[in-house]
Amino acid sequence: MIRNIHDIFTSAGIVQGKSEKNLSGERRSLVEDYYASLNWNSMESLRKFVKVLENTLLISLLGDEGKQELRSLCEKHGFAVDKDGYRVYLTTLGVGNNVKNLIFAANGPKPEIIFSDSVSNDIEIVKNADYCLIYDRPLMSHGLLWKELVDWWREREQLNEESDIEVGRKLYDRLKQSLTSEPEKFFWKIYFKKFYASFKDKLPALVPQVYLHYDPYTLKQLQEQRRLVRQRMDFLFLLSDRIRVVIEIDGKQHYAEEDQASPKLYSEMVSEDRRLKLSGYEVYRFGGYELNNKNAEEIVEHFLVNLFKRHDLIANAT
Repeated sequence: MIRNIHDIFTSAGIVQGKSEKNLSGERRSLVEDYYASLNWNSMESLRKFVKVLENTLLISLLGDEGKQELRSLCEKHGFAVDKDGYRVYLTTLGVGNNVKNLIFAANGPKPEIIFSDSVSNDIEIVKNADYCLIYDRPLMSHGLLWKELVDWWREREQLNEESDIEVGRKLYDRLKQSLTSEPEKFFWKIYFKKFYASFKDKLPALVPQVYLHYDPYTLKQLQEQRRLVRQRMDFLFLLSDRIRVVIEIDGKQHYAEEDQASPKLYSEMVSEDRRLKLSGYEVYRFGGYELNNKNAEEIVEHFLVNLFKRHDLIANAT
């Protein structure tokens, strides 16, 4: 059991400290020594502690009754346990609502959407459906992987005779069609160039041009009076069923009108960012200018490596 305790904590990235508590039991003292190295006001330490909880649920020495008791304690003290019973989340992190409709990669006229069942929140695209995609499979606790998106595309396009690589390439090309700016295309290309080979089947899906809000009217119909600040996100990662990461590539249209700085546009943008963050999303912005620099590839790679480290995903790369 002592060896198990060491393994549980060290695999979560926690080093053994020295507790000031005077405890008699060897196992309890060892656990407190590891706790002593944590800063409970640090998000990084809290994430490591969550990993300890998950590691504990996975060990065979803890029987079913013990695991259920631990799950109950997690929920009592502000943690959520997924339906499989082995993933633990801080309930203050991430987005609480389930992903219901993932509409993305529009490459033509705006889709016209109706609620086919407003009680169940089921939607139907009644016009321009050919110009956008809807991912209609349940989201797993680990989020959405590129492999899962490829499997969905194979079924949707009836590409049963083609290899995963061929299907993935066709999906890659289709999604790229929804990107309009060169910085967006650059970010898309670098992501796959730098991470596809190392993550393989564990590669998180980078979903482009995702509808976050939807106004059924076009700007022309609204006489240029925009009612929603932002309807689409440039890119979205679903890193778990709760962790949603928005990446925006900002051109001058985000902060200027006819080459003149616009405090109004800037204020609308940062106001919407605040709203998203308070809803549980992570929001990261790149200036289009920085993705045109000679070190742009390094900038993107450095950001993504640190993003994946933040969410304990980089260890999944081989």
